[in-house]
Amino acid sequence: MAAPEVENFRPVADVLPLERRDYPVADKTLTNPNNPVVLVDGEWMTLDSSEKLIRAADVASPGDAAGAALCWPLWAERGRFDIQAMADRKTPILWMGAWEFESLIFDPAAVVGSGAAITTLMQGVKVATVTIGARNFVGLVGHGGSGDSDRVVGYVTRLHTVNGGFLRLRGGFGF
Repeated sequence: MAAPEVENFRPVADVLPLERRDYPVADKTLTNPNNPVVLVDGEWMTLDSSEKLIRAADVASPGDAAGAALCWPLWAERGRFDIQAMADRKTPILWMGAWEFESLIFDPAAVVGSGAAITTLMQGVKVATVTIGARNFVGLVGHGGSGDSDRVVGYVTRLHTVNGGFLRLRGGFGF
């Protein structure tokens, strides 16, 4: 089960070529560790019309998909406390550059919209609200291929069944 104190999103390959960008969070209460729906590494974010980060899907509605929205994974690098101290509560996302990460924020069996369960290598994944344990997160579900109009955000490079429960994916191709 994913929780704020668990490593939910970790790099697999070299992270030097990544371009990380910090944006202020629209709802500053989401950076408070005492908030029951606090943001966690590996959740997917998008920008609102004020260029502030919001969750890419409605966290209160399991199965809500991000659709065609541009979205990026939150990667706050464990142990950072400066987010709490900053007035804007800026938090980092993986903005550009190809990356390979492992994530616990996904539901392999969820079928959202025209999607499909995550079952094969190099299957596309998309962003939707998933329930893990008793809590909702904005994470990954399987993309349905050519019949699915939602944006592909990455591709599966190792299934969770052979990777200690982590889904390995490659993404960040500039979309």
